[in-house]
Amino acid sequence: MVLGQSAATAAALAIDDNVAVQQVDYPKLRERLLEDKQVLEWTGPRRATGLDPKKLAGVVLDDDAAQLAGNWLHSSSTPGFVGSGYLHDGAEERGQKKATFVPDIPKAGRYEIRLAYTPFSNRATNAKVTIDVSGKTTQVAVNQKRTPPIDKAFVSLGQFDLPAGKSCRVTISNAGADGHVIVDAIQLLPLEQ
Repeated sequence: MVLGQSAATAAALAIDDNVAVQQVDYPKLRERLLEDKQVLEWTGPRRATGLDPKKLAGVVLDDDAAQLAGNWLHSSSTPGFVGSGYLHDGAEERGQKKATFVPDIPKAGRYEIRLAYTPFSNRATNAKVTIDVSGKTTQVAVNQKRTPPIDKAFVSLGQFDLPAGKSCRVTISNAGADGHVIVDAIQLLPLEQ
């Protein structure tokens, strides 16, 4: 409705001034919209942002650190995400979209690997996650319709013995998915202090 009112007012001013709508004098348009009680600047509370990945324990990689195959879409419409939003596959191009995280493990040891996603009714019940540690592969199917059990943000993918460095890869794929696949973040928590 805001856009409709603004466009109609701009069109009326363009006709009155005999100019193209793109050439309407903005101060004049602004003044008229304010006279009509149009809200031009939001002064209410800001929309909640996601969890700050820098404040989470362990090694955390947000979706912007993922190596992407295929055309993933960015969104922040479903709250509970890490960082500024998350990626989704649009429920398209099955088997052609992957997001791979390659964390830099600071110290060898046993880690719990967690996946963050925002649940919703259109999500996949079988999002495919592959964890590859030095050539040994583990696959996990994640039901992204369910609320993640850890802080309503993360689900555990299991515990793994990880060497220091970048020999671990966590890949989320939309192969065979029965809904939207979400890529938000991964968290690797050391289990031995």
